Amino acid sequence: MQKKATPIREGVIVIESETSMNQLRDFATRCEDNFGIKAFQIHIHKDEGHVDAKEWKPNIHAHIVFDWTRSDGKSVKLNRQDMVKMQTLLAESLGMKRGRSSDREHLNAIQFKTEQESAKIQKLQKEAESMETTKALKSVVFKASERIKDLVGVSVNDKEKVALMKEKGALATKLEKTIDDNRLLSENLIRERREFKLCKSELDKAIEVNKSLRNYITAVKKELKSFGTVFSEEQKQAIKISFPNVHKAMDAGPTKKQQSQNKGRGMGI
Repeated sequence: MQKKATPIREGVIVIESETSMNQLRDFATRCEDNFGIKAFQIHIHKDEGHVDAKEWKPNIHAHIVFDWTRSDGKSVKLNRQDMVKMQTLLAESLGMKRGRSSDREHLNAIQFKTEQESAKIQKLQKEAESMETTKALKSVVFKASERIKDLVGVSVNDKEKVALMKEKGALATKLEKTIDDNRLLSENLIRERREFKLCKSELDKAIEVNKSLRNYITAVKKELKSFGTVFSEEQKQAIKISFPNVHKAMDAGPTKKQQSQNKGRGMGI
């Protein structure tokens, strides 16, 4: 078993008060038939919940524990389509309405973070635009405040100006940091794609080399069958000991077509 294998997995199912154990067993049987995972424990919990506005809200659910191991000892591999099918089988077994499947494609971790950071940037840009929109109004208030300063010696906008400058500086710093984080995430995504492409190229080369070696071995075995009868029994025995995988081709002997070719070469016996 591999170090990170998960031979046992548990699923939690939200059920209704009238859901029976037979319905859950039917779902377990369908899972085994379709995906090769065998359920060995099923528990129904009807005693959990919480009090909402002095009213008891039950949380009725079931637990199913699966053996997620194939007959060869390896873990069962299920993709996204398999999990969607499993939800459909569950709805059919419990007589529930199937939820709508999402068309949104799965994003990896870097793509998800990049999308989140882009949303933050858009939000910050909108806040900056909002500040520019109110700039004219604040200018009018400032001018009025300056008139008051001429009379009483203090401007009511002095503190507001300082606070506004601090807020604008903090916003600019936050925006700059978010842009840097987004750039770093994009660079990581590009590097991962480049590494994936390089690995795929190396794999293709390895497959071609393996194919060439197989063809060469096949040609050698074929040639050994043609010359198998030239060696004496002592020589064959020595070859059999030294090269256990080669003597099988020699023991098979040449075919009728190869015998005819050998006679043409002057090697017929």
